[in-house]
Amino acid sequence: MNRFFIVFKKEVQSLITVQNLVPLVIIFVLFYFLGNVMGGLIDSGETIIISDMSDESDSGSSVNLEVNRNQITGFIDNDNSELSNAVKDALSGMGILALPESRDPQEAMRELENYNFHGETISIHSLVVINAGFEDSLKDGQFTGIDIYTAIDSFGMTAMMSGGGHNAAGIINNIVSQKLMGDANIEQNVYFLTNPVRTNEHTYLNQAVQNVNASAVIGYVTSQISFVPIIIMLIIMMGASTLATSMVNEKADKTLETLMTTPVNRMAVLTAKVLSAALLAALYAIVYVFALQNFNDSLAGGASFPDGFADMMANFGVTFNAFTFAIIGAQLFLSVLCGLALGLLIGMMVDDIKTLQSYIMPLTIVIMIPYFLSMFLDINTLPLIAKIGVYAIPFTHSFTAASNLFTANYAIIIFGFIYQAIFVAATLTVAVKIFNSDKLFSLGQMLMKKTSAKKSFLARK
Repeated sequence: MNRFFIVFKKEVQSLITVQNLVPLVIIFVLFYFLGNVMGGLIDSGETIIISDMSDESDSGSSVNLEVNRNQITGFIDNDNSELSNAVKDALSGMGILALPESRDPQEAMRELENYNFHGETISIHSLVVINAGFEDSLKDGQFTGIDIYTAIDSFGMTAMMSGGGHNAAGIINNIVSQKLMGDANIEQNVYFLTNPVRTNEHTYLNQAVQNVNASAVIGYVTSQISFVPIIIMLIIMMGASTLATSMVNEKADKTLETLMTTPVNRMAVLTAKVLSAALLAALYAIVYVFALQNFNDSLAGGASFPDGFADMMANFGVTFNAFTFAIIGAQLFLSVLCGLALGLLIGMMVDDIKTLQSYIMPLTIVIMIPYFLSMFLDINTLPLIAKIGVYAIPFTHSFTAASNLFTANYAIIIFGFIYQAIFVAATLTVAVKIFNSDKLFSLGQMLMKKTSAKKSFLARK
């Protein structure tokens, strides 16, 4: 039994190492960070303090009113009746009323993108329009509709949390219901009295308005790109790990050293490796694009959408056509190249597979950061410093390519292409310098000696 525990202890010690424990710690930190970021998006920064609201109980005094900015809604009154004014006064009293100057809904939505709300410039994502004849129709006992316009500027979780228009519609329904019940007689329809107002949904995206539910638009896009992040992560990790392992194996079995003694030019050897890596990246990108296209076609064929839904999406600029897949595929190709270039560089720095695992781990963590962020939220909604930090990771641009394309963030897409190309060029330049020097075979030993010396120093302390 003692021998068993000795063997068991040895196996546990060989498995529970710094290389194996650090990823667990990093994953915990990542999820903790994501929880704080998402909580911050929901709680902090989502309220506005209005300090100029008059207090009816104490004339002349003012009170502070805390308003959730997601509940603020634009309001256009084309009826100007007693009921519509009562609705307007109620929304104003709650501090969630915004009055655009334009009476045209589409122009009003553009105005609300940068609206001065009590001295603070904010983006308002919803608009309620009360049409002419609103009060007369209700007094005639007819179900009456109001127009709800919802703006979409991202496809992350924050887009699904914005419900100002529907919140205002519920308030309007309650106000109208109370007023109608006060004048009702016993013969009137109770269901009508409790739910007299109907909503007509419109969506505002990329400066265009379509008569379609915003939830359907968000659901359509997210359903077709929901698997994108995990596929991209697997492709980049697989490509980088494969190339780094190939380089280390060639160094370990002396194949690379033997190749260097032949008349073949070193640059020819490196060029062959880089081109083969590029070919691998292109293969990954092509297979991914065709697989995604087939997945989207199958999903769209089996899904139930309103008649003309595809045309509405096309008017928004949301189409899964050849151009879309070309952009996503090109962004993925460059991301895989970035991973392969880093994998090549890592392979030059180590001499054995065991050491390679500890060097691949930081690269894996860097890839996981934009992966998790893109899965849970829209990176463009992060604070400026955080957004710059995340976009500094070259792999981020593949994870955000589809959402940036569908929200017309073309500047970020172009920047991603340029930044990834520069990153690949810079990394390969360093790799060329190492490959053309004696450090190709000595760098790994130098790093190993430094690591051993550091461990010995810490052990003595």
